[in-house]
Amino acid sequence: MIDTNVIILNWNNGPDTVACIGSIIALPNVRITVLDNYSTDNSVEIIMNYLKANALYYITTDLSAKEELNELPAKVVIVRSSENLGFAKGCNAMMRYFINDATIKYTWLLNNDAIAKDTALPAMIAKMGEDERNAFVGSVILDYNKPKQIQCFGVDYYKYFGVSKLILKHEEWDKVDKKNLPVDKIEFQHGASLLVRMSALKEIGLMDEDFFLYFEEQDWQFRARALGYKNVIADKSLVYHKGSVSTNTKKYLFYYYYNKSAIIFSRKHYNALVVLSATLMLTGITFVRTKLTVKSLQWGMKGILNALAKKM
Repeated sequence: MIDTNVIILNWNNGPDTVACIGSIIALPNVRITVLDNYSTDNSVEIIMNYLKANALYYITTDLSAKEELNELPAKVVIVRSSENLGFAKGCNAMMRYFINDATIKYTWLLNNDAIAKDTALPAMIAKMGEDERNAFVGSVILDYNKPKQIQCFGVDYYKYFGVSKLILKHEEWDKVDKKNLPVDKIEFQHGASLLVRMSALKEIGLMDEDFFLYFEEQDWQFRARALGYKNVIADKSLVYHKGSVSTNTKKYLFYYYYNKSAIIFSRKHYNALVVLSATLMLTGITFVRTKLTVKSLQWGMKGILNALAKKM
């Protein structure tokens, strides 16, 4: 019986996706759905070769195909997209297959550059079971290259600055006071590992596809909270994350997509005064962050201007 569908998005990063799959493949009652976001390398072949070598049954299909993914009898389903949908639209495309399937209780959004401990999902499910209004459960995100170092313990958002801050970033996990962690008082959970209660989505809705990268899960949880749902963190769910693989080699794209999404989020949820403040502050922050690197600065400003020009 499958009760959790895992969604992993791949884009030109087959080896990381293989490692991610390997960390969760033994979990019971789980289906792994890999959406290839129109990779231009041999990612899909790398993933298929890994599954074949380990005698793991899988099926490949196209996003445009008519198969019902929940009816395909495979542990892993690889879905090919004919375009790069981004994070929100890609995850939504997969969740639409399962949103009306009563047997699928949860969807686990897991970044393909993440490695999950075998206790990560059980801990999130246990936390989900504590309150039926828990719609989202996050993990403790540790740094893959520095496994004792926290990358993120949830996210704080500063609306007048238009930026988010990763909680407990760079602190040592072993040295944190586990008895006083704010597991139920965190503003947002990080999307690198996010368990979603499927029954809640009929009221909350899927992610807003105006967000291509960044702020999509923040907007999702913001809307959920307005409906009385909660997001919490399972402090026994540990996931090791490499971080920002999709924009690491093209840093200017980080500034573009982050700034664009930040201003869209601000415009969507706050009044004109907050939007003005966020725009001015984010502009100054971009100058500092980019260290006046011309290309990154140009693209960062382009992201802000495109978001301000967008019809909403």
